[in-house]
Amino acid sequence: MSGGIAALQMRPQAAFADAQAWRDLLGSDDPAVFSQAWLRLLVSTIDQCLTPISGSEPAVLGGFVAMRLGAGQRFSRTATIGGGEVSFMLAKAAERCLQVRRPVGQTGGGAGGTASVTELPAETPVQIAVPVMVGEVMEAVVALELRAAMEPQLDRATRLAQWGTAWFRRIVAPRDEVVDRGQRDLIVKALGIAAVAGSLASVGQTLCTFLADRLDLLRVSLGVAEHGPQTVIATSRGGLSTSKTDFLVALGAALDEAVSAGATVMWPVPETQIAAIGAHDRLCRSHDADWAVSVPVTIDRLTQVMCFEGTGAAPEPATVQTLQELVSLVAPLLALRHNAQRSLPVHTWVAARHVLRDWTVGGDRWRWAALAAVLAFGLFAVFVRGDARVAAQATLEGAINRAITVPFDGYLADAAARPGDRVRAGQVLARLDDRDLRLQILDDQAKIAEARREVIDGVGRRDLTQAGVALARRQQAEAELKLAEDNLSRASLVAPFDAVVISGDPTREIGTPLRRGETLYELSPLDRYRVAIDVDEQDFAEVTPGQSGFVLLSSLPYDIWPVTVERVTPIASAKDGHTVFRIDARLTPADGAQAEAMRRLLRPGMEGVAKIEIGPRRFVWIWTHAMLSWARLKLWEWLP
Repeated sequence: MSGGIAALQMRPQAAFADAQAWRDLLGSDDPAVFSQAWLRLLVSTIDQCLTPISGSEPAVLGGFVAMRLGAGQRFSRTATIGGGEVSFMLAKAAERCLQVRRPVGQTGGGAGGTASVTELPAETPVQIAVPVMVGEVMEAVVALELRAAMEPQLDRATRLAQWGTAWFRRIVAPRDEVVDRGQRDLIVKALGIAAVAGSLASVGQTLCTFLADRLDLLRVSLGVAEHGPQTVIATSRGGLSTSKTDFLVALGAALDEAVSAGATVMWPVPETQIAAIGAHDRLCRSHDADWAVSVPVTIDRLTQVMCFEGTGAAPEPATVQTLQELVSLVAPLLALRHNAQRSLPVHTWVAARHVLRDWTVGGDRWRWAALAAVLAFGLFAVFVRGDARVAAQATLEGAINRAITVPFDGYLADAAARPGDRVRAGQVLARLDDRDLRLQILDDQAKIAEARREVIDGVGRRDLTQAGVALARRQQAEAELKLAEDNLSRASLVAPFDAVVISGDPTREIGTPLRRGETLYELSPLDRYRVAIDVDEQDFAEVTPGQSGFVLLSSLPYDIWPVTVERVTPIASAKDGHTVFRIDARLTPADGAQAEAMRRLLRPGMEGVAKIEIGPRRFVWIWTHAMLSWARLKLWEWLP
């Protein structure tokens, strides 16, 4: 055996043998010659790839190919290499491969081997077996026996054998794929025509003309219908007339006859046909045709019928079968084109009909229960009323805002409050520099004392003029003193009530000059708030003063605060791309605990969502009024 393999090594004789094997592999149709040439080339390839690893000795000791010949399931050996005999372990590997239908590799005693250890040589060979799959059918098995040194290279040898099995597709054709090449080309070209862009009528006419020319027929016609009689949309004769000609009437009757039969109708009548052929008989007699074949196909309620008319001898059963296969393959493409040409209302109706059919066909109880639930839900939405609410964005504001302004021109000495601080009534917020006021008070007091002495001196000297002037200066100094003392008492800015500072941060302006009337702080009380609600223009008419509702603030998502609408402002403004109207509402705490929580938690500027109750409405109105209002407006805009 090893001597036969050694002859395959790369020497001139081996090169000549490989060339002859390639000629047999490419040109021979005999399975035995083909498989022998293939096996010789495979062994040569494995030896060339693995001999550098194994040394000078060839890697393959022997092997064979067994093919399934004929319609039976028995495998016969068609090629052998390495001698005429096959070792017991190699046969067991091939048998195991036939059972599991996947590559098998075994070493030593092998899987399922019966040879004892004493019967094995010192260096036991290793075996691989690879199936040859054509489609889903196992057509052959290749088994090789390698030297023991090749055990680490079993995977590599197996891959080489697997790559080579593709050659068997040339000699073994799939048993379910026996199709005439001319018929296959005809079907492929017809499918290509049916897939091109265009209307159903234009594509149908091109297809009918192609089939009539290719098959040498008198006419080929196409009709479609979803319900009712067939409509002829294309013939190989050219454009169809808009009027009902005798030909169109006769052809339509033949197409309807095929639809009624529910199967292929042929005239003259073959022995196996039992359908009526009156319309086909009249079509052929009145329009110079010797035979006619109509093939109907129904796809999703769309019935297509293709009528083939010819002269001469009637077609053979194999030809009729080819026409049936052709129509069955082309019909789905034409159905898709027909469905694509439907209008939007028809698409909607068909989709709804399919959904309803899928839900009801089959009698599944859960589908009927779901349909009943949908109907009950619809009746509930139409007849049952619920509390309707208008939802809108809301902002919390103080009920009043008190401004703390500068009482006189001066300089800021100190500022203790910042925005967000809670302050008590009488708490000092800021203090102005009062040194100039105190000096002015001392100066005014001195002026008053001097004027008083002048008055006394004038009276003592009986100088009434001097006394009157001094008295006027004293009164002026007293007035200035009172003003300075009053300003001094207002140098400290205090909170008039318990409040929160909502604006003003003069802490960065200490030492800067201030002018009288300049605002330093804005305060808002802690127990009186109002809610500014921005209602969309679509819902503005539903809101009136006195309605109640609730507001949920983003910063307090677990607390709901009751509100009452106080004022509706009929002035529109734009906000976030929408037109809104401002609604003023007041917070109305339900009890003392909620009032205390309002004082403790709420702050001006908080935002959230308010819902105002507008009264009972039907649920269908609650869920659809926004969409219906928009649709009504757009319809009014589009209508002339």
